[in-house]
Amino acid sequence: MEGSEKTQEIVRACGPLPGRFAVFDFDNSCIVNDIQEATLAYLCKNSLLKNEHLVQVPFNDKEGYSREVFLSYDKLLEEGKMKEAYVYAVRTMAGFAKEEISKLVSDVILSEGENLETQNIFGIDAAKGLSVRPQVKMLMEALISAGCSVYVVTASSEEVVRSALKIWGFPDVVCLGVRNAEDNGVFADAIEEPTPIIEGKVDCIKKFISADKKPVLGVGDSMNDLPMLEYSEIKVVVGRENALAKKAKENGWYLI
Repeated sequence: MEGSEKTQEIVRACGPLPGRFAVFDFDNSCIVNDIQEATLAYLCKNSLLKNEHLVQVPFNDKEGYSREVFLSYDKLLEEGKMKEAYVYAVRTMAGFAKEEISKLVSDVILSEGENLETQNIFGIDAAKGLSVRPQVKMLMEALISAGCSVYVVTASSEEVVRSALKIWGFPDVVCLGVRNAEDNGVFADAIEEPTPIIEGKVDCIKKFISADKKPVLGVGDSMNDLPMLEYSEIKVVVGRENALAKKAKENGWYLI
């Protein structure tokens, strides 16, 4: 089934949409790869970190400090500490003024390019390349046209994803992401709660969108999105040949 036909099928399945809302994961769902991870890699490769509290390495040793930050993040992923890894990645935004983020994200996207490949950073193989998933963007636009409110609920920095959405020409949607505390317009090391990470996505939906209404539709790509999808009436999975895609096939959820 072509993308536009599948999109219309999903929208029809939602029924009347005015007054309803849908929730979308961002990284690997709206786009291929991860904007926060790409931002962390860019900051580390170019020794641009401003947060002095990430590792026990002298901050004036810029390259050594950046290397240790990247390796620490990778270690959290290797140990399966996903929430800790996501929070750690967003902590790297500390020290940046809110007004600096749009330019930073633009530089990251330009540096990454759209070709999907692997790059070596401090001896670690990491994904390179960022691109929009057109069918997910199409679904988002179709829902909005039908009167549905759309929210992006992401484990990345809220300000980073908000900037990326604008740069890539996504519809003007509300973004709920991980938030650094702020001090006079500058991001601090502290992270505000609740964080939209794994089951925390449902907590954020209840706190910031609706305490009692459930999403008419949820879109995600990995098991980290499962709590949000299970909380949504209609489940849409971005097919990546992973455990969530397998679960979607077993349960008859939509795959795009």
